Amino acid sequence: MRINNKAKKWVIVVVVIFIGIIGYRIYANLAANKERAAKVTAGKAFAVELGHVTRQDIQPVLSFSANLEPLWSADISAKVDGRIDKLYVDEGDFVQAGTVIATLDTSELAAQVSQADGSRYSAMANLEQAELDLQRASMLVEQGAVSKQAFDTARIKRDLAIGQLQTAEGSLAQLRERLNNAQVTAPRSGIITKRYLQAGYYAKTGSAIVAVADVTSLLVKATVGEAQLPEVAVSTPAIVKINAFGGQQFNGTVTRISPAATLPARTFTAEITVSNPDGKLKPGMFAKAEVPAQVHRNVLVVPESALVLREDQQTVFVVNMDNKVQQKVLKLGYIGGGWAEVIDGVQEGETIVTAGHNKLKDGASITLSTGAGDN
Repeated sequence: MRINNKAKKWVIVVVVIFIGIIGYRIYANLAANKERAAKVTAGKAFAVELGHVTRQDIQPVLSFSANLEPLWSADISAKVDGRIDKLYVDEGDFVQAGTVIATLDTSELAAQVSQADGSRYSAMANLEQAELDLQRASMLVEQGAVSKQAFDTARIKRDLAIGQLQTAEGSLAQLRERLNNAQVTAPRSGIITKRYLQAGYYAKTGSAIVAVADVTSLLVKATVGEAQLPEVAVSTPAIVKINAFGGQQFNGTVTRISPAATLPARTFTAEITVSNPDGKLKPGMFAKAEVPAQVHRNVLVVPESALVLREDQQTVFVVNMDNKVQQKVLKLGYIGGGWAEVIDGVQEGETIVTAGHNKLKDGASITLSTGAGDN
């Protein structure tokens, strides 16, 4: 038993020594490779293209994604209860303002109107009779044939008859208005975008029958951040690109900016109006709007191609007098259109690497690539 334990210990020692040797060889190879790479790159000049830090005006372009929305849309409903007798429109139809969209069954309403009209005639007759009675009572009270109380009674009956006539006329006018409202009309010109009910359905007051939208112009509603708000102004021209048409561009204009922020995000809505006279654009299409912001005048810039991302920081390689590069971290403003606005990190006139920096490291030597020159 002791012999076996001793043998096991020797096996473990041998395995540990073997693993150590292998580990050392791997480490030695890596170190040697690193040293050889350092020797190869030491003194090697990388071919690059150069440019300069300059000043110029920049026109930032803000980009927003949104859906196209109608300039105006509304659900059209009946003002009275009733069964839909006829529905004259379908989805996609164009209607002018005042066009009859649907007609409700009016048989019951027509009967009520006739009944109310009869009540009005009855009230008119009662009033006429009360007027005659009041005239007789007035003559008789002057002759002393009846008492003052009898005259007052006749006058009160006349006044009651006037009230009854006004009530009857009001009821008749109300029923006639309901009868007129049995015809559902379009309040504005537009396209029928949705039909909710069919002929034969019973429509309750306020229940939508169809939806109408004015699509002669469409809206792109862009969400603008608090920091972007000073860059956007009403009447600014905009470019609207439609994915459904392969990015085709349409001209638009910023027509409105919301007066108050939406909390808690503290964002604002900018409305961009796009003319759509031929109806080519459809509500619900995905759109991308590009709005030019305020011009940044005479700002420090570097070519966008010179930027190198290092640990989530934008940097550039600056060339010194010895044709060696120093990697500097930049604080940037707007980036776009091939240029990057520099707030801090480099100075005007400094030479920077604009191409060929994919293999560069801080302190590397450089040389101009064939056919390259300063920009």
